[in-house]
Amino acid sequence: MRAMEGGMTLLEVLLAMVVVAVGMFAAGALQVRALQATDSARHDAQAALLAHTRQERARAAGEPKAQP
Repeated sequence: MRAMEGGMTLLEVLLAMVVVAVGMFAAGALQVRALQATDSARHDAQAALLAHTRQERARAAGEPKAQP
């Protein structure tokens, strides 16, 4: 009889590497999506600030308020 070996087989090591690689790719994709969302939110905030600034300038100049 052969004694039980305590090491890992090559298949187990390869499977563990695949699981780790998939996790890293998923984390990278999530980071890219987060950066895209942040950029989109920044653009929306800039647009809102620009609209507010133009509205305040128009109000300060005495122009009539635009109807919604």
